[in-house]
Amino acid sequence: MATDNAAKRVALLIESHVEDSEFQVPYTALREAGAEVTVLGSRVNEKYVGKQGILTREADATTTDARPEDFDAVVIPGGIAPDRMRTNMKTVRFVQRAVEQGKLVAAVCHGPQVLIEGDLLRGRRATGFRAIRKDMQNAGAHFEDAPLVADGNLVTSRRPGDLPVFTTALLRRLGLGAKGLDLPEVDNESFDWWRLGEQWGGSTKDEIVDGLNTAIRGERYALEAFRQYADKASDPEIKSLCKEIQASKQQHLARLEARLAVLGGKETMQAAGSGAWATLKSWLQSSNDLALLRRALGDLQTGVVDAFNLSVKFTDPATCAIFDQIEIDLARHEQRVADLYHARLGDKTAQPAQPTTGAAVSA
Repeated sequence: MATDNAAKRVALLIESHVEDSEFQVPYTALREAGAEVTVLGSRVNEKYVGKQGILTREADATTTDARPEDFDAVVIPGGIAPDRMRTNMKTVRFVQRAVEQGKLVAAVCHGPQVLIEGDLLRGRRATGFRAIRKDMQNAGAHFEDAPLVADGNLVTSRRPGDLPVFTTALLRRLGLGAKGLDLPEVDNESFDWWRLGEQWGGSTKDEIVDGLNTAIRGERYALEAFRQYADKASDPEIKSLCKEIQASKQQHLARLEARLAVLGGKETMQAAGSGAWATLKSWLQSSNDLALLRRALGDLQTGVVDAFNLSVKFTDPATCAIFDQIEIDLARHEQRVADLYHARLGDKTAQPAQPTTGAAVSA
Protein backbone atom coordinates (compact mmCIF):
# COMPACT_ATOMS: atom_id res chain seq x y z
CA MET A 1 0.00 0.00 0.00
CA ALA A 2 1.09 3.57 -0.58
CA THR A 3 2.25 5.40 2.53
CA ASP A 4 2.38 9.05 3.52
CA ASN A 5 5.91 10.09 4.44
CA ALA A 6 4.72 13.10 6.44
CA ALA A 7 4.96 12.42 10.16
CA LYS A 8 1.58 11.66 11.68
CA ARG A 9 0.79 12.91 15.16
CA VAL A 10 -1.20 10.60 17.43
CA ALA A 11 -2.53 11.16 20.93
CA LEU A 12 -2.63 7.95 22.98
CA LEU A 13 -4.66 8.27 26.18
CA ILE A 14 -3.56 6.66 29.43
CA GLU A 15 -4.77 6.22 32.99
CA SER A 16 -3.91 3.69 35.70
CA HIS A 17 -4.99 0.09 35.09
CA VAL A 18 -4.98 0.48 31.32
CA GLU A 19 -4.98 -2.91 29.58
CA ASP A 20 -1.25 -3.30 28.96
CA SER A 21 -1.40 -4.80 25.47
CA GLU A 22 -4.07 -2.35 24.33
CA PHE A 23 -1.66 0.48 25.08
CA GLN A 24 1.58 -1.22 24.05
CA VAL A 25 0.58 -2.72 20.68
CA PRO A 26 -0.73 0.52 19.07
CA TYR A 27 2.10 2.52 20.68
CA THR A 28 4.82 0.24 19.31
CA ALA A 29 3.24 -0.08 15.84
CA LEU A 30 2.77 3.67 15.48
CA ARG A 31 6.30 4.44 16.63
CA GLU A 32 7.78 1.82 14.29
CA ALA A 33 5.78 3.35 11.43
CA GLY A 34 7.28 6.77 12.09
CA ALA A 35 4.35 8.44 13.82
CA GLU A 36 4.88 10.97 16.60
CA VAL A 37 3.01 9.50 19.58
CA THR A 38 2.14 11.71 22.54
CA VAL A 39 0.87 9.95 25.64
CA LEU A 40 -1.83 12.03 27.33
CA GLY A 41 -2.94 11.48 30.92
CA SER A 42 -4.61 13.52 33.62
CA ARG A 43 -1.26 14.39 35.24
CA VAL A 44 2.34 14.41 34.03
CA ASN A 45 3.89 13.71 37.43
CA GLU A 46 2.32 10.27 37.91
CA LYS A 47 3.49 6.80 36.95
CA TYR A 48 0.62 4.95 35.31
CA VAL A 49 0.67 1.19 35.91
CA GLY A 50 -1.06 -1.25 33.57
CA LYS A 51 -3.81 -3.63 34.64
CA GLN A 52 -1.49 -6.63 34.25
CA GLY A 53 1.43 -4.86 35.98
CA ILE A 54 3.60 -5.06 32.85
CA LEU A 55 3.37 -1.46 31.68
CA THR A 56 4.68 1.47 33.73
CA ARG A 57 5.08 4.93 32.24
CA GLU A 58 4.41 8.62 32.69
CA ALA A 59 2.35 10.84 30.41
CA ASP A 60 4.05 13.25 28.01
CA ALA A 61 1.31 15.85 28.50
CA THR A 62 -2.26 16.11 29.74
CA THR A 63 -5.64 16.34 28.05
CA THR A 64 -5.96 19.73 29.76
CA ASP A 65 -3.09 21.43 27.93
CA ALA A 66 -3.13 19.37 24.71
CA ARG A 67 -5.13 20.52 21.66
CA PRO A 68 -6.93 18.05 19.36
CA GLU A 69 -6.06 20.19 16.33
CA ASP A 70 -2.39 19.29 16.89
CA PHE A 71 -3.08 15.60 16.23
CA ASP A 72 -4.18 13.43 13.33
CA ALA A 73 -5.67 10.71 15.53
CA VAL A 74 -6.66 9.85 19.09
CA VAL A 75 -6.38 6.29 20.45
CA ILE A 76 -8.32 5.16 23.54
CA PRO A 77 -7.11 1.81 24.98
CA GLY A 78 -9.19 -0.26 27.35
CA GLY A 79 -8.88 -1.96 30.71
CA ILE A 80 -10.17 -0.17 33.79
CA ALA A 81 -8.55 3.08 32.62
CA PRO A 82 -11.53 4.34 30.53
CA ASP A 83 -13.73 4.26 33.63
CA ARG A 84 -11.34 6.85 35.08
CA MET A 85 -10.90 8.75 31.83
CA ARG A 86 -14.64 9.33 31.56
CA THR A 87 -14.71 11.07 34.96
CA ASN A 88 -12.14 13.61 33.75
CA MET A 89 -14.18 16.20 31.86
CA LYS A 90 -11.01 17.58 30.25
CA THR A 91 -10.36 14.16 28.68
CA VAL A 92 -13.97 13.80 27.55
CA ARG A 93 -13.94 17.28 26.03
CA PHE A 94 -10.64 16.57 24.27
CA VAL A 95 -12.16 13.52 22.59
CA GLN A 96 -15.37 15.37 21.76
CA ARG A 97 -13.41 18.12 20.00
CA ALA A 98 -11.32 15.55 18.13
CA VAL A 99 -14.50 13.94 16.79
CA GLU A 100 -15.99 17.33 15.89
CA GLN A 101 -12.83 18.21 13.97
CA GLY A 102 -13.01 14.98 11.96
CA LYS A 103 -9.90 13.47 13.53
CA LEU A 104 -9.54 9.70 13.48
CA VAL A 105 -10.68 8.39 16.87
CA ALA A 106 -9.95 4.72 17.64
CA ALA A 107 -11.18 2.95 20.80
CA VAL A 108 -10.72 -0.66 21.85
CA CYS A 109 -12.33 -2.86 24.52
CA HIS A 110 -13.66 -0.57 27.29
CA GLY A 111 -12.35 2.50 25.44
CA PRO A 112 -15.84 3.35 24.10
CA GLN A 113 -16.83 4.29 27.67
CA VAL A 114 -15.19 7.65 26.96
CA LEU A 115 -17.29 7.95 23.78
CA ILE A 116 -20.40 7.13 25.80
CA GLU A 117 -19.59 9.88 28.28
CA GLY A 118 -19.13 12.36 25.46
CA ASP A 119 -22.42 11.34 23.79
CA LEU A 120 -20.44 10.45 20.68
CA LEU A 121 -22.04 7.10 19.80
CA ARG A 122 -25.58 8.18 18.99
CA GLY A 123 -26.47 6.78 15.57
CA ARG A 124 -22.95 5.40 15.03
CA ARG A 125 -21.93 1.83 14.22
CA ALA A 126 -19.47 0.63 16.84
CA THR A 127 -18.23 -2.29 18.88
CA GLY A 128 -16.52 -2.79 22.22
CA PHE A 129 -16.03 -5.27 25.01
CA ARG A 130 -19.22 -7.25 25.49
CA ALA A 131 -19.58 -6.09 29.11
CA ILE A 132 -20.38 -2.58 27.85
CA ARG A 133 -22.57 -3.66 24.91
CA LYS A 134 -25.79 -2.62 26.63
CA ASP A 135 -24.22 0.66 27.77
CA MET A 136 -23.21 1.41 24.18
CA GLN A 137 -26.67 0.58 22.89
CA ASN A 138 -28.27 2.75 25.56
CA ALA A 139 -25.98 5.56 24.37
CA GLY A 140 -27.47 5.20 20.89
CA ALA A 141 -24.82 3.05 19.20
CA HIS A 142 -25.63 0.39 16.62
CA PHE A 143 -23.55 -2.31 18.30
CA GLU A 144 -21.86 -4.94 16.12
CA ASP A 145 -20.06 -7.98 17.51
CA ALA A 146 -17.10 -7.86 15.14
CA PRO A 147 -13.29 -7.59 15.43
CA LEU A 148 -13.38 -4.16 13.81
CA VAL A 149 -16.13 -1.64 13.11
CA ALA A 150 -15.35 1.54 11.16
CA ASP A 151 -17.94 4.31 10.84
CA GLY A 152 -16.54 7.50 9.33
CA ASN A 153 -13.74 8.78 11.55
CA LEU A 154 -14.64 6.32 14.34
CA VAL A 155 -12.86 2.95 14.60
CA THR A 156 -13.64 0.46 17.39
CA SER A 157 -12.64 -3.08 18.41
CA ARG A 158 -13.63 -5.50 21.18
CA ARG A 159 -10.64 -6.97 23.04
CA PRO A 160 -6.88 -7.74 23.00
CA GLY A 161 -7.41 -10.50 20.42
CA ASP A 162 -8.55 -7.86 17.93
CA LEU A 163 -5.48 -5.65 18.40
CA PRO A 164 -3.55 -6.71 15.27
CA VAL A 165 -6.59 -5.93 13.11
CA PHE A 166 -7.41 -2.76 15.07
CA THR A 167 -3.86 -1.45 14.82
CA THR A 168 -3.59 -2.33 11.15
CA ALA A 169 -6.76 -0.35 10.48
CA LEU A 170 -5.29 2.57 12.41
CA LEU A 171 -2.05 2.51 10.40
CA ARG A 172 -3.82 2.17 7.07
CA ARG A 173 -6.19 5.05 7.85
CA LEU A 174 -3.17 7.22 8.67
CA GLY A 175 -1.34 6.18 5.49
CA LEU A 176 1.40 4.42 7.46
CA GLY A 177 3.10 1.06 6.89
CA ALA A 178 4.58 -1.68 9.05
CA LYS A 179 8.25 -2.51 9.40
CA GLY A 180 9.30 -5.39 7.18
CA LEU A 181 5.98 -6.19 5.51
CA ASP A 182 3.02 -4.93 3.53
CA LEU A 183 -0.01 -4.44 5.74
CA PRO A 184 -2.83 -6.90 4.96
CA GLU A 185 -6.41 -5.86 4.37
CA VAL A 186 -8.26 -5.80 7.67
CA ASP A 187 -10.79 -8.41 6.49
CA ASN A 188 -8.10 -10.94 5.49
CA GLU A 189 -9.04 -13.91 7.70
CA SER A 190 -6.27 -16.13 6.32
CA PHE A 191 -3.48 -13.78 7.40
CA ASP A 192 -1.31 -14.81 10.37
CA TRP A 193 -2.41 -11.89 12.52
CA TRP A 194 -0.57 -13.24 15.55
CA ARG A 195 2.70 -12.30 13.82
CA LEU A 196 1.79 -8.63 13.87
CA GLY A 197 0.64 -8.92 17.48
CA GLU A 198 4.01 -10.43 18.42
CA GLN A 199 5.97 -7.87 16.38
CA TRP A 200 4.19 -5.01 18.13
CA GLY A 201 4.71 -6.27 21.68
CA GLY A 202 1.65 -8.46 22.15
CA SER A 203 1.52 -12.21 22.72
CA THR A 204 4.40 -14.32 21.47
CA LYS A 205 3.80 -17.53 19.57
CA ASP A 206 5.11 -19.53 22.54
CA GLU A 207 2.61 -17.82 24.85
CA ILE A 208 -0.26 -18.60 22.48
CA VAL A 209 0.89 -22.22 22.21
CA ASP A 210 1.01 -22.45 26.02
CA GLY A 211 -2.54 -21.08 26.16
CA LEU A 212 -3.75 -23.66 23.66
CA ASN A 213 -2.10 -26.44 25.65
CA THR A 214 -3.75 -25.17 28.84
CA ALA A 215 -7.13 -25.34 27.12
CA ILE A 216 -6.42 -28.79 25.65
CA ARG A 217 -5.52 -30.21 29.06
CA GLY A 218 -8.68 -28.78 30.57
CA GLU A 219 -10.89 -30.14 27.80
CA ARG A 220 -9.24 -33.60 27.94
CA TYR A 221 -9.87 -33.85 31.67
CA ALA A 222 -13.46 -32.65 31.28
CA LEU A 223 -14.07 -35.06 28.39
CA GLU A 224 -13.03 -38.00 30.56
CA ALA A 225 -15.02 -36.65 33.51
CA PHE A 226 -18.23 -36.46 31.49
CA ARG A 227 -17.63 -39.96 30.14
CA GLN A 228 -17.48 -41.13 33.74
CA TYR A 229 -20.62 -39.16 34.65
CA ALA A 230 -22.51 -40.68 31.70
CA ASP A 231 -21.46 -44.20 32.73
CA LYS A 232 -22.39 -43.65 36.37
CA ALA A 233 -25.72 -41.84 35.89
CA SER A 234 -28.90 -43.89 36.27
CA ASP A 235 -31.19 -41.12 34.99
CA PRO A 236 -31.47 -41.43 31.16
CA GLU A 237 -31.77 -37.66 30.70
CA ILE A 238 -28.63 -37.00 32.74
CA LYS A 239 -26.81 -39.72 30.82
CA SER A 240 -27.91 -38.25 27.49
CA LEU A 241 -26.88 -34.71 28.43
CA CYS A 242 -23.45 -35.85 29.60
CA LYS A 243 -22.92 -37.65 26.29
CA GLU A 244 -23.93 -34.52 24.41
CA ILE A 245 -21.38 -32.50 26.39
CA GLN A 246 -18.77 -35.13 25.55
CA ALA A 247 -19.43 -34.59 21.86
CA SER A 248 -19.08 -30.84 22.30
CA LYS A 249 -15.75 -31.27 24.07
CA GLN A 250 -14.48 -33.53 21.29
CA GLN A 251 -15.26 -30.71 18.86
CA HIS A 252 -13.40 -28.25 21.08
CA LEU A 253 -10.37 -30.52 21.17
CA ALA A 254 -10.38 -30.87 17.41
CA ARG A 255 -10.37 -27.08 16.94
CA LEU A 256 -7.70 -26.54 19.59
CA GLU A 257 -5.45 -29.24 18.15
CA ALA A 258 -5.88 -27.87 14.63
CA ARG A 259 -4.90 -24.38 15.77
CA LEU A 260 -1.92 -25.77 17.66
CA ALA A 261 -0.79 -27.53 14.48
CA VAL A 262 -1.12 -24.33 12.42
CA LEU A 263 1.21 -22.59 14.88
CA GLY A 264 3.67 -25.48 14.73
CA GLY A 265 3.24 -26.22 18.43
CA LYS A 266 3.32 -29.55 20.19
CA GLU A 267 0.87 -30.83 22.73
CA THR A 268 2.35 -31.02 26.22
CA MET A 269 1.04 -33.49 28.75
CA GLN A 270 1.31 -33.11 32.52
CA ALA A 271 1.78 -36.19 34.66
CA ALA A 272 0.06 -34.39 37.55
CA GLY A 273 -3.27 -35.19 35.92
CA SER A 274 -3.11 -38.77 37.20
CA GLY A 275 -3.94 -37.57 40.70
CA ALA A 276 -7.04 -35.80 39.42
CA TRP A 277 -8.23 -38.96 37.65
CA ALA A 278 -7.75 -40.99 40.80
CA THR A 279 -9.71 -38.46 42.87
CA LEU A 280 -12.52 -38.40 40.32
CA LYS A 281 -12.83 -42.20 40.17
CA SER A 282 -12.81 -42.46 43.96
CA TRP A 283 -15.53 -39.81 44.25
CA LEU A 284 -17.71 -41.52 41.64
CA GLN A 285 -17.95 -44.72 43.70
CA SER A 286 -20.23 -43.08 46.27
CA SER A 287 -22.02 -40.47 44.12
CA ASN A 288 -25.68 -40.33 43.09
CA ASP A 289 -27.42 -38.56 40.22
CA LEU A 290 -27.88 -35.26 42.07
CA ALA A 291 -24.24 -35.29 43.17
CA LEU A 292 -23.22 -35.96 39.57
CA LEU A 293 -25.18 -32.94 38.37
CA ARG A 294 -23.64 -30.72 41.06
CA ARG A 295 -20.13 -31.83 40.13
CA ALA A 296 -20.84 -31.48 36.40
CA LEU A 297 -22.11 -27.97 37.08
CA GLY A 298 -18.90 -27.12 38.93
CA ASP A 299 -16.76 -28.49 36.08
CA LEU A 300 -18.66 -26.41 33.55
CA GLN A 301 -18.47 -23.25 35.64
CA THR A 302 -14.72 -23.67 35.99
CA GLY A 303 -14.46 -24.19 32.24
CA VAL A 304 -16.47 -21.03 31.49
CA VAL A 305 -14.17 -18.90 33.63
CA ASP A 306 -11.00 -20.49 32.25
CA ALA A 307 -12.13 -20.08 28.64
CA PHE A 308 -13.08 -16.44 29.26
CA ASN A 309 -9.69 -15.69 30.80
CA LEU A 310 -7.94 -17.22 27.80
CA SER A 311 -10.17 -15.39 25.31
CA VAL A 312 -9.02 -11.97 26.59
CA LYS A 313 -5.36 -12.85 27.16
CA PHE A 314 -3.78 -13.13 23.72
CA THR A 315 -3.35 -10.87 20.70
CA ASP A 316 -4.28 -13.55 18.17
CA PRO A 317 -7.76 -13.26 16.64
CA ALA A 318 -8.01 -16.87 15.44
CA THR A 319 -7.03 -18.42 18.76
CA CYS A 320 -9.21 -16.07 20.80
CA ALA A 321 -12.20 -16.91 18.57
CA ILE A 322 -11.79 -20.59 19.54
CA PHE A 323 -11.65 -19.78 23.25
CA ASP A 324 -14.67 -17.51 22.82
CA GLN A 325 -16.72 -20.29 21.21
CA ILE A 326 -15.70 -22.75 23.92
CA GLU A 327 -16.91 -20.32 26.57
CA ILE A 328 -20.22 -19.85 24.76
CA ASP A 329 -20.75 -23.62 24.45
CA LEU A 330 -19.85 -24.28 28.08
CA ALA A 331 -22.14 -21.51 29.32
CA ARG A 332 -25.06 -23.06 27.43
CA HIS A 333 -24.26 -26.51 28.82
CA GLU A 334 -23.98 -24.97 32.30
CA GLN A 335 -27.51 -23.58 32.05
CA ARG A 336 -28.93 -26.89 30.82
CA VAL A 337 -27.27 -28.82 33.66
CA ALA A 338 -28.53 -26.23 36.17
CA ASP A 339 -32.07 -26.50 34.78
CA LEU A 340 -31.97 -30.28 35.01
CA TYR A 341 -30.57 -30.13 38.54
CA HIS A 342 -33.37 -27.81 39.64
CA ALA A 343 -35.95 -30.04 37.97
CA ARG A 344 -34.64 -33.10 39.79
CA LEU A 345 -34.83 -31.16 43.05
CA GLY A 346 -38.49 -30.58 42.34
CA ASP A 347 -38.16 -26.88 41.47
CA LYS A 348 -41.39 -26.24 39.57
CA THR A 349 -40.06 -22.93 38.22
CA ALA A 350 -37.13 -24.55 36.43
CA GLN A 351 -37.23 -24.57 32.66
CA PRO A 352 -36.77 -27.97 30.98
CA ALA A 353 -33.37 -28.58 29.41
CA GLN A 354 -33.40 -27.60 25.75
CA PRO A 355 -31.25 -28.95 22.91
CA THR A 356 -28.16 -26.92 22.08
CA THR A 357 -29.50 -25.18 18.96
CA GLY A 358 -30.18 -21.65 17.85
CA ALA A 359 -28.20 -18.46 18.35
CA ALA A 360 -25.20 -18.67 20.68
CA VAL A 361 -25.28 -16.70 23.89
CA SER A 362 -22.47 -16.23 26.37
CA ALA A 363 -22.44 -16.13 30.11
